[in-house]
Amino acid sequence: MTDSNQAEFDARDLRRAFGNFATGVTIVTTVDANGVPSGFTANSFTSVSIEPPLLLVSIARTAYGCELFTSSRGFAVNILAQDQRDLSNRFARAGADKFADQDWHAGVSGSPILDQVVAWFDCEHHEQVDAGDHIILIGRVLQYSYNTHAPLGFCRGAYVSFGLTPPMLQMVSSPGSLRVGAIIESDGKILLERNPHSGQLLPPTANKVGDVGTPDSLLGKLASAGIEVDLPFIYAAYHEHSQRFVYYRGELLNIKDAIETGRLHFYDFDHITWEEINDTATIAMLERFIREKRLDNFSTYIGDRESGEIHPT
Repeated sequence: MTDSNQAEFDARDLRRAFGNFATGVTIVTTVDANGVPSGFTANSFTSVSIEPPLLLVSIARTAYGCELFTSSRGFAVNILAQDQRDLSNRFARAGADKFADQDWHAGVSGSPILDQVVAWFDCEHHEQVDAGDHIILIGRVLQYSYNTHAPLGFCRGAYVSFGLTPPMLQMVSSPGSLRVGAIIESDGKILLERNPHSGQLLPPTANKVGDVGTPDSLLGKLASAGIEVDLPFIYAAYHEHSQRFVYYRGELLNIKDAIETGRLHFYDFDHITWEEINDTATIAMLERFIREKRLDNFSTYIGDRESGEIHPT
């Protein structure tokens, strides 16, 4: 843990600490002098004032388009719906035509209002505040609209369903040791790890999610085996006495040939040796994943090893 009295902090660790605050996900948009749209994904959004109607977002000084957003007439904040994760990912990346095949219309400020979002706010610039390595954009709301769709959530580096937030956060934060794992699929095969002591097959696990630079973390273990993944959704969270288990549904981004030389291997759905998975809860979870993958319709399990609730995602 970082000492709060220190003047200097590890940037990566501080970012992880900030990430414990659950937020929604927005796409902030504007247009240049020629009407060409631009946008970026942000969760640094909050309301500021009702009278006058003000809100704020922040943008990194190093961000591509920072100059455009600080010099434009205004900007729009689009709050994403639960099923717009792909849109969030698209606007979080640099370079590509983010508005390709995306329906939108211009607000009063000229800024793009994206279709199917939970809510949007079209703003003119009210004030800009220098804040370290970011600039805070305070906007005065010109128009807005909203609906009853479920919003997209984000917490601890992963997308979450706000319908699951209370029981999920209780599960993750309750006393006891935590074990995290990943359910990763590729071309009809699932990634399993053989325990070198017991010989048992299980999904890859660790004591923390971590990052690719931390060898004893889940992401670090996978990276050392040549596997790059995103862990966007929690797939199962259950407990047994004081032990808690949280499994993420992983998205495979890249894989190297080195994987087939270690303890991690991809096993075909139809040729998994279930007798080598000596754990009924894991078998039930993997069988559910295989069914849902074939239907392309996933859910999240919350409970204990024996019983719980299945929530659509």
